Amino acid sequence: MNSEPTMTDAGVTIKPPFLTFVLIAINVLIYVMIQYQGGPTYENLIKYGAKENGLIAEGEIGRLFFPMFLHASPAHILFNMFALYQFGRVYEVLTGARNLFVTYVLGGLLGNAVSFTFSRSLSVGASSSLFALLFALYVLERYQQKITTETTGIKTRTSLGPIIVINGIITFLIPNIDWASHLGGAIAGAFFGVGLVMKHKVGLRMMSMVKYWRVDPHSLKLKFYHREGFYLSAIAALVILSLLKIPGVPFADRVFGLGVLDASQTKMQGHTVSDLPSYRHLFEDPAAPAHPETMLQQALARHAGGQYEIAAIMFRVLLKMNHYALGGGEFVSKSTQALLEQALEKTSLRQPLDGAVIRALSEEDSAVSAAPEFCKKSAEYLRGHGFYALSGMLFECAFYEDFGNKELARSAMADLWLESRSCEEQAPQVLMRTDEDANSSALLERQSCFTEIDAFRSDLIKSQRNGLLNAHGAQGR
Repeated sequence: MNSEPTMTDAGVTIKPPFLTFVLIAINVLIYVMIQYQGGPTYENLIKYGAKENGLIAEGEIGRLFFPMFLHASPAHILFNMFALYQFGRVYEVLTGARNLFVTYVLGGLLGNAVSFTFSRSLSVGASSSLFALLFALYVLERYQQKITTETTGIKTRTSLGPIIVINGIITFLIPNIDWASHLGGAIAGAFFGVGLVMKHKVGLRMMSMVKYWRVDPHSLKLKFYHREGFYLSAIAALVILSLLKIPGVPFADRVFGLGVLDASQTKMQGHTVSDLPSYRHLFEDPAAPAHPETMLQQALARHAGGQYEIAAIMFRVLLKMNHYALGGGEFVSKSTQALLEQALEKTSLRQPLDGAVIRALSEEDSAVSAAPEFCKKSAEYLRGHGFYALSGMLFECAFYEDFGNKELARSAMADLWLESRSCEEQAPQVLMRTDEDANSSALLERQSCFTEIDAFRSDLIKSQRNGLLNAHGAQGR
């Protein structure tokens, strides 16, 4: 690429759009780096700074900046880099590298800030920066049309107007496009474009006054809003204003973001529940934290004490253990499975268990008292062996044992997420063209992988709405 300045026929020196190619190179290099680390998965995008509301609310403000350099797929980055090549070169030649850099960065910042305000979804991409460049160019184009009409009487058509309309339609028609980030980028671009136009107008006015009216240029006092600095300040103010939403980000979103971030940094390879029979020895020792018979007694004790959320989770875990024949004697039988299902149903309805069910399930002559931190110890034991499906549920149980404990909720989200992603990877792939029944079945199976984590998030949101939780955990913590 030739880096030497070129001169037009009119004698104007034009520097090559060096910064445009630098920005393209940065975006591509980051994408290639992530591709070599497993690709742009949800976890990797979280790890490298994607816009995630819960994490922004937890203080990671840099997530308003980094997404403008991250992309979710080959098509995503190819489309955006082509647009940056088209618009960035023109904008850099017209306004200079400094203005390109400022518009790109502020467009991305405001786009992600508006997305933080109006959208709970994960968001990445340079689209907000590109919308900023597009709208700034549109303002400059309209200004150039006005000058041409005033000086020559010739009216010209806008070339960027149709492009803006088409991109606006695409934004709202195609699913999974972050319309809020596009809107924020467009606002930033329009502001900055107006700032450039106003500065040019003032410059022309000063030149004419000095030349024809012999006015001393040092005596001209320009108002602050005639400079683009005012518009830059307005964009920065909107970004700061968006951060006022932070106290309103729900506890569920905060611990979900923290949990997925933890999951993205987990090095240990997990096991699926289908691997449980191969690790039966982990559950056979009566002293083991997750011994099925011990957990059953603790579930009955929790139910008797009215701790229905804790008991329900324990019964669900016990049903999984029963299904995979973990434990001994009568516990692994079909009759125990039926009794556990009855107990879970009663617990979900917050109703007392029938005496017959209790006698059939309990091997103790007298009621067992609830052991403190039983769920937490069991969860840590199973996490240490990579059984995230069970440890996630038991960390959820531990959260209700120590209601409002943020770290326990975070651990539950992390392990539930790891299990959900593992389940999704093993679910049948969706066919591209044929067999609608198979497609429907595959989609349902993949969606079912996230049932547990979605239910936990919903319960946390409900608890906060009922005043039992605040944005940081239990009231009074």
